[in-house]
Amino acid sequence: MDRDAVAGAQGNSTSLVGTAEQVAQALLDYYDLGITTFLIRGFDPLNDAIDYGKRLIPLTRSCGRTRAASI
Repeated sequence: MDRDAVAGAQGNSTSLVGTAEQVAQALLDYYDLGITTFLIRGFDPLNDAIDYGKRLIPLTRSCGRTRAASI
């Protein structure tokens, strides 16, 4: 069974799996393609939301600033 089925995803869904750094870079790749809104969820909603707020979102912002400065 794939991750989306386990998480209860319906229809079209994409899963980004990896370290926080890998997921942040993947989100920025989507942003570079014009995607500006992301729906992020995990298996454990409360703990995942806490982790995203502490690690993934700040890391994505930091990597985005670094990427923008290098252009």
